[in-house]
Amino acid sequence: HSEHELASLLHNLDINTHLRMPNVYYNTQEALYTEAMSYRQQFPPPLFYRFPSPEAWTEYRRADEVEYQAIMDRNEAVFYEQYGAHMRAQDEQRAAASASAAASGVSPVFTYGELGMDDSPGDF
Repeated sequence: HSEHELASLLHNLDINTHLRMPNVYYNTQEALYTEAMSYRQQFPPPLFYRFPSPEAWTEYRRADEVEYQAIMDRNEAVFYEQYGAHMRAQDEQRAAASASAAASGVSPVFTYGELGMDDSPGDF
């Protein structure tokens, strides 16, 4: 196989490993795969750490937490904005229903007597 084919397969394997893609399968009995693995054993890739030091990792975590907190603050502001609009709309609907009921002379609230139940104990 050509050097390009070997490099391409090894590159794809590295990407799939890095992205944790468990459902990508290779025919491990194939000549290209076995040749690529023997090449990888002879010439392992250089180590490239995403975070070269504990300080770099700490800085990444701090920046990530700041970004996350900003996202959550925005989500909370949107929630309360939408919740407030919803509650105002409900209040307006209740006020309109009360005004409509008052104008028509019908009470939107039923009494026990209107429902056939009075307050005297023992009457079931």
